[in-house]
Amino acid sequence: MSKSIPLLEPFNAELVMRSVRSQNEMLVYADPERPVFSKVVPACTRKIPVKVTLVQHEEGQAAEIDFLDSCSDTEQDAAAAFIEKMLSNHVDLLPFYKQLAEEPVIGSILPDLYGLKILLEPNLYQNLVRTIIGQQMNLSFAAALVSRITERYGTPVQADGRLLYSFPEPGALARLEPEELMELQFSRRKAEYVIGLSRMVDEGTLDLYSLPALEDQEIFEKLLPVRGIGKWTVECFLLFGVGRTDFFPVDDIGLKNAMKLLWGYDSQPSSPEMLAISSNWSPWRSYVAYYLWAWLDEWKLQEKAAGKAKKK
Repeated sequence: MSKSIPLLEPFNAELVMRSVRSQNEMLVYADPERPVFSKVVPACTRKIPVKVTLVQHEEGQAAEIDFLDSCSDTEQDAAAAFIEKMLSNHVDLLPFYKQLAEEPVIGSILPDLYGLKILLEPNLYQNLVRTIIGQQMNLSFAAALVSRITERYGTPVQADGRLLYSFPEPGALARLEPEELMELQFSRRKAEYVIGLSRMVDEGTLDLYSLPALEDQEIFEKLLPVRGIGKWTVECFLLFGVGRTDFFPVDDIGLKNAMKLLWGYDSQPSSPEMLAISSNWSPWRSYVAYYLWAWLDEWKLQEKAAGKAKKK
């Protein structure tokens, strides 16, 4: 069983796959060479393994979805909708490029990133838990913690000859006590945050899937009272979960570093300075942020390669 989803262009499969390959390998398997990935996705009341191949047809690009388990038409539609959201297939980038192509700094980085779309995590609970885990933590260690809870409390599924996992359900983590996550090297405080959030979602006192219908400020008001959720966490939720296209997290260190380099500041720009500059990029500030992060990642790789070359 398969389904083909036409991709709204411009869409750069190579650049999008770089983002896919950076995902946790227990949750997403990305082919190291080809534009193919496998993932377990929610489909109505079940989790279904799928293989997604990004292809170029004469009439345009498409995401070919192979369903690796038998499923109904309704389940296929639900799984396909998840993949479409994940690939930001609802976003037309042409107005973004038209507006910012002549902007002196941002316009200079657009050609190398043309067709890059934000890779979203439509599982809003997973997005929020992973973001909480990543707060003020080394990226590799945060990824290790996500892997540990996924392996212990998630559901293993065979996907195209490979074992993948679906992220733990809220109820699975809600039943825990902090000591059980501390065995996986969580700090007590972070364990309490994850379990507390999971209990709220499991009990229905926090309905994450009602939040996208709200304005940004209303989402902040709903989430900030939750223990363990701060401004940065909500910003990540808005950008990578909900998929807001006009949000600029001015306190993000990566964005400060990128703007310092590109704008030629002697030190990191202040958040008010960044807010003032970014006002001209509305309604595409999320995409500018994403492109600045992507540019900074490439700059770091080039600097690292240059450093190695000097040592030889």
